[in-house]
Amino acid sequence: MEKFSVKRTLLLSLPYAWISIFNAVLDNGLPVILTASPEDGGLALNFTLKGIVMALDNILGLFLLPLFGWLSDKSKSRWGKRTPFAIAGGVLAALLWIGTGLALGLQSKWLFLILLGGSLASIAFSRPASLAILPDFTPLEHRRTAQAITDIVSILCTVAGIVLISLAAPHGYHTIFYASAALMLPLIAAFLFTVKERAWTAQAATTAEQNTTDSAQTNNRILLLAGVFFFYVAYNGLVSSLSNYAVDILRLNKQQFVLPQGLTLLAAVLFSIPSAKLAKRFARKRLLLLGIAIMAAAFALASLQKGLGLAMFACFFFTGAGFAAALTNLYPFLLELSDGKKIGGATAAFNMVMTLAMVITPIASGFLSDHTRWGLKILFPYCIASLGLSFLSVLFIKERKKTA
Repeated sequence: MEKFSVKRTLLLSLPYAWISIFNAVLDNGLPVILTASPEDGGLALNFTLKGIVMALDNILGLFLLPLFGWLSDKSKSRWGKRTPFAIAGGVLAALLWIGTGLALGLQSKWLFLILLGGSLASIAFSRPASLAILPDFTPLEHRRTAQAITDIVSILCTVAGIVLISLAAPHGYHTIFYASAALMLPLIAAFLFTVKERAWTAQAATTAEQNTTDSAQTNNRILLLAGVFFFYVAYNGLVSSLSNYAVDILRLNKQQFVLPQGLTLLAAVLFSIPSAKLAKRFARKRLLLLGIAIMAAAFALASLQKGLGLAMFACFFFTGAGFAAALTNLYPFLLELSDGKKIGGATAAFNMVMTLAMVITPIASGFLSDHTRWGLKILFPYCIASLGLSFLSVLFIKERKKTA
């Protein structure tokens, strides 16, 4: 068995880091920016229009992710097949992110939306290659551990992004974009100067395993992708409206509204490595089902709370624990069921299904918030129903006795 390298895994996880910082602003800062009044530095959109703008990232990704995943699989540049996509997309996204902040500071709505769209397209260009490079150099038997480490990197950087939002927001929402870009660019530079994709590829034997693709595996992939779809309908439904929920229902201020999401991610960090270890003992499917069930139970309890008290903190903590159990296993499970020589394509399929869910859910949850008598209180029941469908999809997967 090839020795597992924690250092190399951390270096290959750097793209997850800058994408997570970008997404932290997108998921936690943008909903409030879009709905806040112009006097507060926002754009004063209703929840339906906010949902449409929030879905723009995923609408672009729905078309771009499969294309860029396929292109990175076929790439033969002198820098490697993943690195050019990861670096070019990341740098362009960070620069356009700065422009987006300038447009917001000028209160130019259309320029803001155009530059936002450009930033999102750039991240879509970067994402498939950025996520595929880690399994390129990670043998199947180590992917659980590598995924857990990567999840921790991603979650910590998301937390860093949330802290940044909390610190920058009182000085004007536009400063959030400048600060997040300032965090992204050094991470991109670190990846560029430390990851030697072509040299590592030449030194190491290929880690891409060829899996058989019988009808049972095909059915399992379909079921797993359905589970991924409904899981992200629930999770993105939560994160795309949680900031609004914190402000309007829990009555939190500009520095406090990111607390629920921050606590969720802190718990996810704590439970990522234990989840990977437990999956080796109890199998992926059981951990996936347990994680989904814990999240649904936490959402059910959260829907009964009226403020950010001890019970609500417990809800978000257990949400993070369940999220870690599910997230640590979803992507490696798909790779196990896919052709090992087409990791970029498998990654693109995972991202495309996830993206489709995230196209639908901000619009659907925003529409329900605007047009039902429950308003934003519909958020948790909506997420619970979606998790129920994810649970049923995973339940029917016929897992192998020996998993990676």
